[in-house]
Amino acid sequence: MIEKTGVSKRVGMLPAIAVLWFAGSLAAVNAQNAVSAQAVAAATAQVAEPTVAAVAAQTETPSGHPLSPPNVVPEPHPQSQPIDAAATPAASDQQPAPASAAVVPAGASPIETGTTTPYVSVNPAPSQPPAAIDAAPGPSVIEQAPAAAALDAQPEPQAHPAVAAPTPPVTASELPAVAAPPVANAAVDAVAPAAPAAAPSTSAAVAPVPVPEPDHQPAATPANGAAPAATAAIAVPTPGEALSDSTAQVLPPADSVVASIRTKLSSLSQTLTNDEREALSNYYGQITGTALWASPTGLTARGKAVVAEIGRAENWGLPGEAFSVPSIGISELTAEAAADAELQVSTAVLLYARYARGGRINPRNISQLMDQSPDLVAPATVLSEVAATGSPDVYLTSMHPPHPQFEALRKKLLELRGVDGTAQDEPEVDPALSVKLPPGRLLRLGVTDDQVALVRQRLKVPANDPADENVFDESVRNAVLEFQRTNNLAADGLVGNGTRQVLNGGTAPPRASAESTIQRILINMERWRWVPRDMGEFHVWDNVPEYLTRVVKNGEVILRDEIVVGQPSWPTPVFSADMKTIVFRPSWGVPNGIKTKELGPLLRKSNSGGGGLFGLFGGGGYSAQAVLDAHDLQAYQNGRRIDPNSVNWASVDIRAYHFTQPPGPKNVLGEVKFMFPNKHDVYMHDTPQRHLFAKSYRALSHGCLRVHHPRRFAEALLEHDKGWSSSQVGNMFSRGGEIALSTHIPVHITYMTARVDDNGKLHTFGDFYGLDSRTAAALTGRSIRFEQQPADLDAIAEAEGRPQQQQQRRSPQRKQQYSNSSPNSLSDVIQGLFSP
Repeated sequence: MIEKTGVSKRVGMLPAIAVLWFAGSLAAVNAQNAVSAQAVAAATAQVAEPTVAAVAAQTETPSGHPLSPPNVVPEPHPQSQPIDAAATPAASDQQPAPASAAVVPAGASPIETGTTTPYVSVNPAPSQPPAAIDAAPGPSVIEQAPAAAALDAQPEPQAHPAVAAPTPPVTASELPAVAAPPVANAAVDAVAPAAPAAAPSTSAAVAPVPVPEPDHQPAATPANGAAPAATAAIAVPTPGEALSDSTAQVLPPADSVVASIRTKLSSLSQTLTNDEREALSNYYGQITGTALWASPTGLTARGKAVVAEIGRAENWGLPGEAFSVPSIGISELTAEAAADAELQVSTAVLLYARYARGGRINPRNISQLMDQSPDLVAPATVLSEVAATGSPDVYLTSMHPPHPQFEALRKKLLELRGVDGTAQDEPEVDPALSVKLPPGRLLRLGVTDDQVALVRQRLKVPANDPADENVFDESVRNAVLEFQRTNNLAADGLVGNGTRQVLNGGTAPPRASAESTIQRILINMERWRWVPRDMGEFHVWDNVPEYLTRVVKNGEVILRDEIVVGQPSWPTPVFSADMKTIVFRPSWGVPNGIKTKELGPLLRKSNSGGGGLFGLFGGGGYSAQAVLDAHDLQAYQNGRRIDPNSVNWASVDIRAYHFTQPPGPKNVLGEVKFMFPNKHDVYMHDTPQRHLFAKSYRALSHGCLRVHHPRRFAEALLEHDKGWSSSQVGNMFSRGGEIALSTHIPVHITYMTARVDDNGKLHTFGDFYGLDSRTAAALTGRSIRFEQQPADLDAIAEAEGRPQQQQQRRSPQRKQQYSNSSPNSLSDVIQGLFSP
């Protein structure tokens, strides 16, 4: 105990000295920030030893108002720091001030006294009054002082404010002890102090922040009902809760529609893919603003634009019934109804984007020939991009193919449906229609006849030289082919009596119905969705049903040439690849498919001593060597040339042997081949069977594409890639060699059975692979029959070196007779049989 002195002057100065000592102790706590609770408790024990109850009795009247602090004389503490004279006024100028904290006996712990361990934080903030007074949940010493007017008159010190935070209520018998802050208090120290109180204290404020001990129950709310002030930007725990690692406050969604949407994300439409449902859940689970398309007042302007565009889906070749969207005129919606509308529109947007990019059906599900992968856009990307654009309707239409043929087919579709509403002009009378052809002989390429001049007049094909007016040249043949296709005739380039009749104005065979034509257009529009969006500024386009290849540069066709494509039994697949190499005077290796299906059976029959196919040549068999010699083939095994007669071909796997045809006049690849590596082992090449290009039916190869004018084709490619002249390309045909292209050239093989020409005229082509009906069934779910170009047996027989019948159509008996006809030689039998 510190004894009282007899000097009254010293006694009168005790309150001021106590305040100054206490402020210095707090400054020491703030400076060191590591003083233990036991050290502070020991320091306060040296000041006074009264119990907590005794202090409470001296500081509180029955009405609860605080009085002056107990008269204690502080002694300097070893750990006390000098008091800053600039921060605290001189003791002689101060009036007694109320105490801001209580003391506990030395050695008493917070648990023993039943209190909660406080966090003490004293952050220097010059010229800023303390902020903890308003935030203190317990009875405030300053707020309840009866002599407030007198306190206001006192000079205001430069106090060190503390961070305000709620504490459990403290009763008169449970005042918190002053303890050094633990390390965890650094997170609280970093928070800015709260707003200043109306009546600041002249002493530094201590704002304890509670950390509850285990099993500690918070005390009851104080009688005065003082509520703790909220601290901005942090989540303040309630009494009894631990302070979390992250103090950032999580605000609920400001938009009620978004809040309602989040309750519906677990039951999204099953028409969506898993990726699309996940994208919707992520987007609306993270959105912080308002919804995109709907609000309580109805659809937004963006929502109306999107719904209107989706309503025009059929104009783009998509099924309108596939997209369910709300009415544009909806209004006065509840939050739940607006959420339903929002999700309905977003679902339609994702579905529309997928359909527009070709994801409506998988091409490979139609046929293995369709080796294509639509270029789809990730659903999350669709949502982010459509949300960012100011024209979401334009964004949707940009998803459709950019190819000119797609747009041309779309316009033809609108025309057939009468969507544009434009009236058709009355056609003018064409003088060429007055030209009539009398009956006569069959006109074909190379024939000279007087009627050829009439055909020229009728089809408007003038001769370059008047002397050639009666010559049936290539230009006349092309015009006849175009006329036959337009009038639903067999496109063979021949002018017989049937073609004469239609040329003279006779009735053409019935056309396909308008509905059938529309379906054919829709099928081909869908196929364009599977073609790469960027075909390349310079590319090759091979269209199988059209028997045509095109070299395209900057959107303009610079070369067009006829091609021979795969037979229905050896179809040409549909895919895209890059041309990398051109080989002049190539050798040819027999592919495994031709080995097993065609060469193998011939070699096995050679082991049998004749009969079968070779019995057709007089009963005697042919040796294996004779079979290979007929087409200049050489047999190899493990890289070594072998004698084919020494092998029992009936007991070996022919795929283990390699058969090569060296360059030469019999080489099935002709003088050049164009390589674009792919898993189908398909490429473009020349051919010695040049007469096949005169036929209207040219599905005659084993899958590869034979080019009518390979030299012109090579010149176009090498002029673009190397800048070569025609003579430089010609030298390569003479000496042979392999040229690696500096820039790879995209090659796109398609199966388009409908095309619109530059004049807006629709042309359709034979569906000899039967893929149109399969595609229509996949798109519509119902079977649709289309006119198919039947296989030309005569042309196939000629391509394979078998004899032709003169009749274009024959009965089954004639077909059997045809199949039993004898070829002239073995070379005739296998001429073209092994061609790619």
